[in-house]
Amino acid sequence: MKLTIIIPYYNVLDHIKRLFTVLEPQLDNEVEVIIVDDGCNEKELDKLKAKVIHLESNSGGAGKPRNVGIENAKGKYIAFIDADDMVTADYISEIKKKIKEDKDIIYLSWVSNKHDVVVTDKPPMWNPTVWSKVYKRELIGDTRFEEVINYAEDKKFNDRIKPKTSSYIDKQIYVYNNSREGSLSKVGVKKTFRVIFTLVGIHYMSIAIFLIIGIAIFGMRVIFVIPSIILLLLGAGLIVIGNTVFKPRG
Repeated sequence: MKLTIIIPYYNVLDHIKRLFTVLEPQLDNEVEVIIVDDGCNEKELDKLKAKVIHLESNSGGAGKPRNVGIENAKGKYIAFIDADDMVTADYISEIKKKIKEDKDIIYLSWVSNKHDVVVTDKPPMWNPTVWSKVYKRELIGDTRFEEVINYAEDKKFNDRIKPKTSSYIDKQIYVYNNSREGSLSKVGVKKTFRVIFTLVGIHYMSIAIFLIIGIAIFGMRVIFVIPSIILLLLGAGLIVIGNTVFKPRG
């Protein structure tokens, strides 16, 4: 198997169906596609020409689905596509041409409604995404995406990857979708803010409880009562906001 394409999925059925109208005709016995359904239990995915893995519960980001995909990949090279993005009709053929060069990593050119990027050596530093690269499987090795706080997991993953050789495709074969309300990357950002709000809230409440205990047991000045109540309410409010405003859908 020359190439494995890993697609994390979360509630973007129309997008992934559209993607497969372009991707599926390109598939052959040298290429496999792995879709990792992140807790949606979407049975329509099973009709696509791909190996579909249904995770029992939503992980809150793209990290775990990508890791599951890596664990099940059989290809010499691994590519990632976000389920709500698009590729061109020659996406696979262009990658297979470059695979013959046997480099550690292949950088892709891409386009969106905000950017028009043609790579002629190295990709722009401001785009550390994994969908803009194709990795040799042995380069990835035991490296995996972070799963706990799914923010900037692409950059953290790439920072641990140390390619010695590289190639590039100067034809734009990937189309990035800037509107990502249902994507796992957006869900990951929400999860990060939820964790931050919760931790800060717990911190404020801990200070408040410490002050209240000090007043009750050690006779600390009563002047600390009002700040204690304010901190307690502020902490509780942050926890509520974090778990309502930034709660993932589904």
